[in-house]
Amino acid sequence: MQLDVTTSEEVAVLRISKALISGAELMPFQEHIWRLIEDGLTLVVVDFSQVKWFGSAMLGVLTTSLTTLLSAGGDLRLTGITKKIDSILMVTQLAGIFQTLDSVEEAIESHTSICK
Repeated sequence: MQLDVTTSEEVAVLRISKALISGAELMPFQEHIWRLIEDGLTLVVVDFSQVKWFGSAMLGVLTTSLTTLLSAGGDLRLTGITKKIDSILMVTQLAGIFQTLDSVEEAIESHTSICK
């Protein structure tokens, strides 16, 4: 999995580049979340527009990341969610826990609007 991390205003944007995500390749994602929190960036957007599918391991990492960010006073938004990924969120009843938006820009705006 390739992660591209950028910041816009006070929001970190993680763009994932890989069609399918599973297992051991998820550790760098979790490490990035920890580093962002250490650097004081607790508002995070994860862009899945280059991801077709992910399994339960990614759901676990996302849930842990959300909990960690909320504990640090931040939050997590998801963008670029495919219908297949959305169905995974629905079936696991996580759709109500994760805030998903249509674009990175909308997700950044949703974060920055709560900061104002």
